[in-house]
This record gives sequence, C-alpha cells and structure tokens, in this order.
Amino acid sequence: MIKGFIFDLDGVITDTAEYHYLAWRELANKLGISIDRKFNEQLKGISRTDSLEKILNYGGKKSNLL
Repeated sequence: MIKGFIFDLDGVITDTAEYHYLAWRELANKLGISIDRKFNEQLKGISRTDSLEKILNYGGKKSNLL
C-alpha cells in the first residue's frame, strides 16, 4: 500500500541545476550560440520561455516565439 509521494519541484531534494545548464548549453550550441555558467545564472528561477528568450537575445537571434 502506498502511503505517500514526495515531489521535488524546485531542486530541494535533487540538485538539477547542472542538468538544466547542460541542456540549455546544448540547445544554444545547436542554434550557434555559446553560453557559459556565468550566463546560465540568469536563467535560474525563470520560465523555459523566458530562458529561451534570454538565450536568443544573448546570441543576437531574433525570437519568433510569440
């Protein structure tokens, strides 16, 4: 019998920040944009859409998301 579940939605139990950085870096590289860990600090705590917007702006690519 299951008595409960634990959800870690904000990285308290598991630190996922490194994996988020690696994923964003890989996507940026595919778009011809180079990001580093310092830039990645700007992506913490914001939505995926806002993160992508920041990456595109950083790389000088026009965003056509909206």
